[in-house]
Amino acid sequence: MLQYFWTVLALITAFYPYSLPTHFERIGCVGDLASKSLEQVVDCLDEYTVGPDHYNEQSYASAQPNLTELTAFIDLVTSLLYVDGNCTSLRVPASLAQHFQISLFSESEVENNSYCILYEHTSWNSSYVKGWGFMAVPASRPSNETSTLHLSVPHPAYDLHTPQQATALFSRTRARSLFITGRSRLALRNSTSCIQSDRTTYYVTDPCHDNHEPFHVANLAIYRWQQANGGCPSSTCAFIQMHGKGPSTCPTDQVFLSSGLARSSSSAAWYTDDVDRPIKRLKANLQLAFPSWNISMPSDSSCILTATSNVFGRFVNGIDASQVCTTESNASLTTGEFVHIEQARISREVDSHDGWIRALRETFGMEIVNRD
Repeated sequence: MLQYFWTVLALITAFYPYSLPTHFERIGCVGDLASKSLEQVVDCLDEYTVGPDHYNEQSYASAQPNLTELTAFIDLVTSLLYVDGNCTSLRVPASLAQHFQISLFSESEVENNSYCILYEHTSWNSSYVKGWGFMAVPASRPSNETSTLHLSVPHPAYDLHTPQQATALFSRTRARSLFITGRSRLALRNSTSCIQSDRTTYYVTDPCHDNHEPFHVANLAIYRWQQANGGCPSSTCAFIQMHGKGPSTCPTDQVFLSSGLARSSSSAAWYTDDVDRPIKRLKANLQLAFPSWNISMPSDSSCILTATSNVFGRFVNGIDASQVCTTESNASLTTGEFVHIEQARISREVDSHDGWIRALRETFGMEIVNRD
C-alpha cells in the first residue's frame, strides 16, 4: 500500500511540473547562542512550521518524501534511538542532507543535559522547505534507565503551545524520545483518502488521520524500535500524543484522556476494570497535581475526542499498518500503550508544566531534572 502511494505521488509530480526553489534560507535556531535550552530551540523552530493553506497539490507532492528519502528518514529516526554518547558520529544520508541535520545540543541552563536532535535546517518564505518534523533523544542513556516514554506533537500551529509543553515534559523527565511534526494540519485542505467521516473533514496534512504523513511514518519507526528493544511495559512505557482543544469543545474538561477506545460496553469496561494501565495512573496523578480541574476519560465524560480514528493509535492498538485507514481497534486488542491527551489552554501553559512533570514522574517512575 505504501509503495502504491509513492508511485501515485511520483505520477502527480510528473504531471504537474512543479519544483522546489533552489535557494533556501538557513534556519539558525540550534546554533544560535540565544538558545540556552531545548525549549528555546523548539520555540524558535516552531516559527517555521508550515502554516495553513501553504501548499497546493503540486507543492505538497514536491515536499513529500520519495521512496529513497522515506527509507533514509525512517533509518535516521531509528538510528537516533540507538544513540548513547555517539551523536556526533551519525551522518545524514546524502538524499536528506540538503535539508536535514543532526546536532548535539547541550543546554547551558542544566549541566550535563544534552540531546541528539534531528531537525530541518532550511526554510523558504519563513517556512520549512519540507516540514517532516523535529526529533530529539537524550545524548546519553543512563545505565539504569527506568522508563521509556515517547512524546509526540501532531498539530503545531493549531494546538497552540503543545510543542513547547511536550518539550518541557521530555527534557525534564528524561523521556526516551520527542517528535514534533513540521506542518499544520491545515497546510493543504484536500480531503484525505485515509480516514473518512460524515461528521468531520480530515485533510492530507493531518498526521493523525493520514497514514502517509512523515510524522506517522516516523512514529511507526519509533514504536517498532521500542518493541524490538524491551517492549513497552505498562508500568514504565507509553506513547503519548499531546493535543489541544478549543474552549467550546468539551468545555467542562480541562484534560480529557483516551487510549483510542470510545464508549461501547467493552470499552467502558476497559477503562474501569481492575487492570493497571498508564491512562488510569496518569488520570489519578493529574488529579492530584491539579485538584480543581476536571480530568476525565471516555468512561466518565461525554467528550467526543476519543481518538478512535487516530491512525497511529489504531496501529499501537493492534491494527496492521496497512489497515489503519479503514479499521478501528477494540478493547480486546488494546494494550494501553497509546495515550491521547486533549487539553484546554490552561493545561498547556507554562505555569502548568510542573504539575504535568510531577504527574508523569509518579505515573512512570521517572527522574525529574530540576532547573534553577
